[in-house]
Amino acid sequence: MSKEKISTNKSTELFYELACRSFAASWNMFMEVNGDGDANDYLDDPDFMSPFIIYVIDHIQNNFERFTAQEGNNGDINQVNFELVAAMLVEYSDIFRK
Repeated sequence: MSKEKISTNKSTELFYELACRSFAASWNMFMEVNGDGDANDYLDDPDFMSPFIIYVIDHIQNNFERFTAQEGNNGDINQVNFELVAAMLVEYSDIFRK
């Protein structure tokens, strides 16, 4: 079985970059407020991570045009592969393991 490389378009890449930054900011704020918990417990809990990732995606989706314009980029929200972004955010979340 071969692993297929999934290609992304510019809009998906821009969206993912913004989503990573939003994820990091939201995660850091969450951990400040809930610092007594173990980060790995949250990261391993799909009942927590699914809504967390959905929140991040919704935030970027609702502000995509504004965020990209502020940074001098332009993308088309209709070309974003949200399923791919969600999967990549799951992988990205691993950097927050302690």
